[in-house]
Amino acid sequence: MILADWIVLGLIVVFMAIGAIVGFGKGLQFFTSGIFGFIIGIVVCVMLGTVFLDVAFVRDLLDMLSSYWAHIDFLNAIHLDIIIYYVALFIIVQIIRALAVWLLKSVFESNVGVVKFFNKLLGAILFLILGVLIMLLVVKVIGLVGGETYDGLYDNLRGSALKLDALLEYFNANK
Repeated sequence: MILADWIVLGLIVVFMAIGAIVGFGKGLQFFTSGIFGFIIGIVVCVMLGTVFLDVAFVRDLLDMLSSYWAHIDFLNAIHLDIIIYYVALFIIVQIIRALAVWLLKSVFESNVGVVKFFNKLLGAILFLILGVLIMLLVVKVIGLVGGETYDGLYDNLRGSALKLDALLEYFNANK
């Protein structure tokens, strides 16, 4: 094993320890509030919005809504009905997200022994996943920087027991 393997394993242990200390409930609340919650809301709206846009009920509702300003070309050009649809969907998604996070946090932050154990376990798993995603993002950014930075890192990762050199190549195959 090379030094990079030990560093990655150390980072994994650190992320899992932080997750176990913080717990799933508080970690979930932190990562789904603020800017993260806003981004999650947008992603969910984009995925769900296009699906529900083809539903007959929604299409009829949007057609009825757009009939109110049918004589105003500018509002038809910007598709105000679609904008209203996505804003309303975003508000609904944010309310559901906030309620779901509040409910999960309330359940996982209870003082029951078994629940405390699962709170710590799922917290460690959540932070492990987030830590791995951060490390993969760093690998991708180094690949995008390229040049001597990429080449030097690749040379240092060669022979890794965790196959970090192969991971670097895989995430930056089309650079």
